[in-house]
Amino acid sequence: MGFRVSLAFALIVLAAVPAALASPRFVPSIVTLDGVGDVRPGLTVAQVERHFGIDLRPNEIRPGCAQASFRSGAIRGHAIFIRGRLGSLWFNRGVLAGRGIGIGSTFTAVKRAYRRLEIRQDVYVHGARNVFVRRTRAPHWHLRFDVSVQNRVTRIAFGDRTVFFTEGCA
Repeated sequence: MGFRVSLAFALIVLAAVPAALASPRFVPSIVTLDGVGDVRPGLTVAQVERHFGIDLRPNEIRPGCAQASFRSGAIRGHAIFIRGRLGSLWFNRGVLAGRGIGIGSTFTAVKRAYRRLEIRQDVYVHGARNVFVRRTRAPHWHLRFDVSVQNRVTRIAFGDRTVFFTEGCA
């Protein structure tokens, strides 16, 4: 009986190995000031697709600026490309910042996790805020946390100066 159980277990493990090796890659769920996995500003559309294992179809919003929505597992967001190079990644579901801040976290938790913040009033929603954290060493990339009137994080972005855009490519 023990031999049969061991044999069955071994066969299950061996059957799972090829499936694990061939499984598709996904967008990483951790966003830090150093990037999202190996993805950083300046990569081309093809490089971002290769790193994330997803297809992007950028739509030009204005000359030299395009936006591409993506879904990967529970992650939802979009990327902004300037002249064909990644400017920023925006997430509205499924990610955590490197210090444990996620969609739904409180503004107080953001202030506790990150000491040096730049806080701006949201252009469109009275009482909402856009909170920025700057990478201290070069290149000086940013994290952005959009915080609702209810003091909850509604969106997380990572990237270059494009995280300061208020809508699309402006």
